[in-house]
Amino acid sequence: MKVIARLRMPTHGAALAWAVGCATHAPMMGGTPIVPITPQVATGVWTMTDERNETFNAILRPDGSATSTWSRGTDGARGEQGGWSVRDGRLVMKWTDGWTDIVQLGRFGYEKLSYGPRDVERDFPECFGQAVKLMDESGRWVGVWRTSSVGDRTKGEEMFVCLSSDGKAMKSIDAINTGCWQMQPDGAAIYWSDGWFTLLSLAGDHAVGRSWAPGVDRGGTPSGEVDWTEVRE
Repeated sequence: MKVIARLRMPTHGAALAWAVGCATHAPMMGGTPIVPITPQVATGVWTMTDERNETFNAILRPDGSATSTWSRGTDGARGEQGGWSVRDGRLVMKWTDGWTDIVQLGRFGYEKLSYGPRDVERDFPECFGQAVKLMDESGRWVGVWRTSSVGDRTKGEEMFVCLSSDGKAMKSIDAINTGCWQMQPDGAAIYWSDGWFTLLSLAGDHAVGRSWAPGVDRGGTPSGEVDWTEVRE
C-alpha cells in the first residue's frame, strides 16, 4: 500500500524524455500525439511522476487490468495492481490500495491527477502532473516481473523485479536491491548495485533471465538461468 502521503504539488516534465513520436498529424507534446482518450489510446504503457517528481509507469492491458511500477510503498518491487476504464474521455486507474489516478486531456497535453482512498475525484487532487504515453520499444520490458533468485544464499526464493521507463530497477530480495537497466539488441540488461548482472531476453513465447554473479566473466557461463513472468494479477 502507499504509506507515503502525497503532497499537493505539481510535477514537471521528467516523464517527457521517455516518449518517442510516431508519424501523425495530431498535435504533439514531448513526441506524443495528443488525441482524445479512448480505450484504444489508453491501452499500453503510460509514464507519470509522483509527488517527488519520480517516474513511475502504468501498464494498461486490453482486458482492463493494470500494473504500476510505483515501488515506494510497502510492497516495494511488487509494484501495484489494479484496473482501468475510460469514462467521459478520462482514463481512470484504480489501485488495490484505494488510490485513483486519472489522466485527462488538458490545455497543454495529457495531465495526471491522483486522489487518495477517501478523496476520490474531489475538487483538488493530492498530486498532479503530466502524463505521457510511452511509444518506443522499451515498453516491452517495463513492468513488474516474477522470477526466482539464483544467488547462493537465496537460491530458488521467489523474487519480484520492477523495471521503470526511467531506467531504474528494483528487486524484492537482498539488502542492496536497486540497479539500472537499458535496452539491448536482444533484450534488456540489468546492472545491479550489488554487482550482479542480468540479461533478460525472449526465448520463444516466454522471457528468460541469465544472471552473472559479481566478478564472473559475463562472456562465459551464467551463474544462473531462470524464467521470468510478467505480473498481471
